[in-house]
Amino acid sequence: MKKRLVVGISGGSGIPLATELLSQLQKIEEIETHLVYTRGAEVTAAQESELSMEEICALADVVYDNKDIGTAIAGA
Repeated sequence: MKKRLVVGISGGSGIPLATELLSQLQKIEEIETHLVYTRGAEVTAAQESELSMEEICALADVVYDNKDIGTAIAGA
């Protein structure tokens, strides 16, 4: 069974760190990445990243809508 790792991206300037982390974690078969991001992260990515939010989301195994307060990771 894969281990789940939740990555959260907020409106800070951590987009490059988060994308590198997700890229590296893709190489580890034992880890399943779960991504949640804020609206602020979308704005920051548009201004500071060469990748679109869609491309960043594609780096994760599972992506959650941050508006879904009943999502699986909310009860973890």
